[in-house]
Amino acid sequence: MLERKTGIPLAPQELDKQKITSDIYTVQCGVVRQDAHTEYTSWVITDDGVVIIDPGSYRVCTMLREELDKAGQPVKYLIYTHTHGDHIGGAAAFLDQEPKVIAHENTLERLRRYEVSAGYIRRINSIQFHFNIPAGTPRRRFPPVYPTDTYHQEYRFELGGKTFELFHAKGETDDFTVIWVPQLKAIFLGDLLEASFPNLGNPFKVMRYAREWAIALEKALALKPEFAIGGDCILTDNKEINEVLSVNIELFNYLESSVVRAANDGHNLEQMIEEIQLPPHLADSPYLKQVYSRREFAIYNIWRRYCGYFDFSPSGLLPRPKREVAGVARQLIDNDQAILHRAEELMRQGELQLALETLDIILKVDYEDTAARRLRHEILQKMVETDECLMSRNVWVHYLEEDESFLGQES
Repeated sequence: MLERKTGIPLAPQELDKQKITSDIYTVQCGVVRQDAHTEYTSWVITDDGVVIIDPGSYRVCTMLREELDKAGQPVKYLIYTHTHGDHIGGAAAFLDQEPKVIAHENTLERLRRYEVSAGYIRRINSIQFHFNIPAGTPRRRFPPVYPTDTYHQEYRFELGGKTFELFHAKGETDDFTVIWVPQLKAIFLGDLLEASFPNLGNPFKVMRYAREWAIALEKALALKPEFAIGGDCILTDNKEINEVLSVNIELFNYLESSVVRAANDGHNLEQMIEEIQLPPHLADSPYLKQVYSRREFAIYNIWRRYCGYFDFSPSGLLPRPKREVAGVARQLIDNDQAILHRAEELMRQGELQLALETLDIILKVDYEDTAARRLRHEILQKMVETDECLMSRNVWVHYLEEDESFLGQES
């Protein structure tokens, strides 16, 4: 595995490129100020120009453009493995060269959806990645660059003695493009290949595709690549490529079959979260560390694909607002100190999630209750200290900081 650097700056001052072969180069781009998630912008040099795959960071791409200009190497193609912002955000740096911009046809609808839900996306990204994006922030400086060429299942072109074979896949999104360059025995997988537990589930975002993700990796393995360039992971050894892709394929198939079987057996989502655990060899795999996404998110995601929201309890069909249910419980208990005391006991026992939900008996009714917010702040601090998963930890951090702001104003 190519060394995965840490502490990558969001706005680097120089192009810290890495050579994979004499024709393939890459640069690791900082996406957030956390090492659990980075992105690779890669390029292939041919006799007739350059093909760039995933022009993610605008800052990096402007420096790359300058270097390629000095070397007399024009950019002929840009290829998006998928249209998440960290994989297309730098495309504008090359537009005056009029390259072909290639992506799957589903990209068009996905970019349209990003446009109409831009406010929501800014909000969730500010939580997921711990950005400070205040409400009402203007759109990004450079709007997304739309593809000039799209395709349905496969796309192929030749440039400077090299062949680029593209095929459609689904995984983290429904618009994935996998790129195979047979002369170099190199496959570009985008975020279908990650350095940790795959982003199969995201509590903020739309459905992912476990079964199709496994199929795409099986197809990649069948090509017998010697280099596999992923979203934040680069493999340069055929044995390791087989190990990493195979363990991911097994994970996808295990989780999907487990959720579907449990649904067919009459289990609800709550039961699945408790019952479907990873086998030890998957849970302990160095390639599946849950530092970005996690098992629970994946199970939620697969459930959403096959099932509705109903939890097979009559009260769950048309539920009342949680504030009303909490209000009834609070009125019955008629003792906020007892609720606070029990939540604190649970916290001391390490039952942090249950402690949070106990506090909601107060906070769903009165979100500005100072005593409850103070205790929640303490619980969230412990959750931040013990959670290694970027996405869930950043949620705790977001509300921890919200409590700090509230308590500071109160004092």
